[in-house]
Amino acid sequence: MFLVIILLIVLVQSGGWRALSEQTGIGNPDVAIGDLFTRDDTMPERNTDRPGLTLDRNTDKSDTAAAPSPDATTPSPAAGETPRPDGSGSSGDGAAGVSDTAAGWKDALDALDGVRVAAARPGGYDRESKFGDGWAQAGCGKATIRDTILARDLADVARDRDCHVTTGTLDDPYTGQTIGFKRGRSTSGKVQIDHVVALYDAWASGARDWGQDRRVAYANSPDVLLAVDGPANMAKGAGLDMAGTGRYRTGSNTTAPDIWLPDNQAYRCDYMAKRARIKHDWGLTMTAREKQQTVTYLASCVAGSRP
Repeated sequence: MFLVIILLIVLVQSGGWRALSEQTGIGNPDVAIGDLFTRDDTMPERNTDRPGLTLDRNTDKSDTAAAPSPDATTPSPAAGETPRPDGSGSSGDGAAGVSDTAAGWKDALDALDGVRVAAARPGGYDRESKFGDGWAQAGCGKATIRDTILARDLADVARDRDCHVTTGTLDDPYTGQTIGFKRGRSTSGKVQIDHVVALYDAWASGARDWGQDRRVAYANSPDVLLAVDGPANMAKGAGLDMAGTGRYRTGSNTTAPDIWLPDNQAYRCDYMAKRARIKHDWGLTMTAREKQQTVTYLASCVAGSRP
């Protein structure tokens, strides 16, 4: 055991662990020496933001990040509004972020005209250093953005004296199931907070060129986040096959093959519309295949040929 520990330390310090992890898809390539000997006593589970590679924290820890500093050129939104990258605000649309009607899908489809096509540039991605280490504090007490999203998306919410959401009920958009949430080390992972356009996807489609403040703001922006079933979120990963290999194609070939879609067919049009609006509003790009598949899918939603 002693020799194994020494070997792990040598691998991490030399950079060999990163190479091994990226080639095999095992473990976190960005692990630090201190991470080998520490544990999160609040909740050990994290959700992947890049399948089998990079991790996106999804914990109930309230002290992992300070609130992001707004860009000097970006005015604050009005009360009750969601911050946008262009400085404007939009009234909250709830968990879906867009109207679950044909009009909402048409609006998202039209927005794709303003989404530029470009090749993905994923190199150099690192969750903690590029998008901040954990959730920003927000609201009362020790609450974080995670608590903000739980309070928005769950019903029958209860909080503790630190303003953490402790219990609630989620009508999960990704599975269509009703999930009871209870805060705790072994229970919180049942409900996770998903970046609908994952941080890895955002980085590869333009966020790498942003300043740090804007990236941290994106990672904590309510219009990007959604409370969902934990296992579904883990299965989603980055949500986009940037290599264009049709990784997410179903047996019936009825879905966009490069884009992950939820099992809940009733939410798929809303999900694709949400992705389109985020990419448009934050000035992110799409690959040629991603845009073609998104346009085709949303057009079928508008035409009424999707559930």
